[in-house]
Amino acid sequence: MRNVLENKLWFYVHVLSLDICLGVLGSGALATVVTGAKMKTVWWFLLPLSVWVIYTLDHLLDGKKVGENSINPRHKFHYDNSRVLTILCTIAAIISAVLAFLLLREIVLLGGVLLAALATLHLGIARWGKIRFGKEFSVALIYTLGVWFGPLLVVGFRSWIVPLLLFLFFLGTVLNLVMNSLMEAELDAREGQVYLLGVLSPKLAKEWVLRLSLLGFLAALVLAGGIRKWAPGTSVSASLVIALICAVPGGILRYADKFQDSQKYRILGEGVFILGLVPWFLNFL
Repeated sequence: MRNVLENKLWFYVHVLSLDICLGVLGSGALATVVTGAKMKTVWWFLLPLSVWVIYTLDHLLDGKKVGENSINPRHKFHYDNSRVLTILCTIAAIISAVLAFLLLREIVLLGGVLLAALATLHLGIARWGKIRFGKEFSVALIYTLGVWFGPLLVVGFRSWIVPLLLFLFFLGTVLNLVMNSLMEAELDAREGQVYLLGVLSPKLAKEWVLRLSLLGFLAALVLAGGIRKWAPGTSVSASLVIALICAVPGGILRYADKFQDSQKYRILGEGVFILGLVPWFLNFL
């Protein structure tokens, strides 16, 4: 009975993108630690809410495109509950816009408008359906900018370490999305939802993920080892979390057989971003 409840809970957390929302909170905490920015309380609410709107719209579009015969749980759920989710998504989008205009700093609001434009372009291309290559990169770019734009607009780059950690975070996010595509390649192909893997073979994509995952992991470790000497005041634990964000996609693909026929790779892949809360909490100790 307990396993049934746990599986049901995870199902709703996953299909409603609540795991992504928790991950973006961890990513936001990580960005504030690396940049040293102090963000308004409203930013912490807007971050997961706006991400939920974007991901829900994306899944609604995918569900509508595939239809009632979808075999992807997310697409099927969003197709079956499209009316309710569309209403909730609209309400969440309106709340996000109102809060942003009323309570955010002007410079952060300007960045938010730019990100909204990028997200709209991405969703429009997805709806058009003619361009399928690069969705992993566009989602990773919007996610990374959404998390880091606000803190960087407030305080800027306080040291040369910050852009390096930002790039490694973006790299880890791309690798995570490509890893998900590889793990779900068969499922997506059966629905005609082929993106990066429509251009690169799964074998080649996997090889590049393994190489870049190791490279990103080692680079972040080197930065963590010398960060107190090169950039005093920068968090070592934040660098270690970014190292894990880079390492996890490669680790999952390296032992892909152990993750087949389960959602453990999703839990691990999204859970590593939640670890960004650790260095944020350590700052208060």
